[in-house]
Amino acid sequence: MLGLLLVAAGCARQVPPDLVAGAPATTQAGTQAGTPAATPAGDIAVQVLRRYLGTPSENSFPERAFPTVYVMDHTFGDAADPSGKQTGGVPIPAATQQQIAEALAPATKVVFVADRETVLEHKESCARVKDDAILITLGQPVGDARRVTVGVNGFVACLGATWLTYVVQYQSGDGWRVTGTTGSMSIA
Repeated sequence: MLGLLLVAAGCARQVPPDLVAGAPATTQAGTQAGTPAATPAGDIAVQVLRRYLGTPSENSFPERAFPTVYVMDHTFGDAADPSGKQTGGVPIPAATQQQIAEALAPATKVVFVADRETVLEHKESCARVKDDAILITLGQPVGDARRVTVGVNGFVACLGATWLTYVVQYQSGDGWRVTGTTGSMSIA
């Protein structure tokens, strides 16, 4: 279930899934001063995609811009795990997909896909993404109203993929921003 975990008094509390569509995020005490009124997944995803696509040391494709970016239309809890199964997943709402595509449109064309096989070509037994594009799978945001982590997997070919987890924080006046990575990073 897509949702964020709020940690209060040492116990985690799941935030309702409508948070993803931009519903207000509050703690048990309500929204506190300096805390964002909402934690929209679209804003977070835009920041993650901008960082990933714009940082060759993290996407492992230096000097390369992708004119087309395919993004899975579901988030997966194991997106940053190279051995993850990425089954099931939680749908990214159509309005959020549109928000993401519009925000990245000046730099790249974003196309959401339901099935990764529809954008893969199998040449000489090595799968690769068609049209010199990249396929990105986003993880489910996990955290609270001020800080979340989001896993990401970028796949270009069988020997061209990365898995990592971003830290995204809400900064007063600036909104959501990627502030770094956490955990391990894998490259194939």
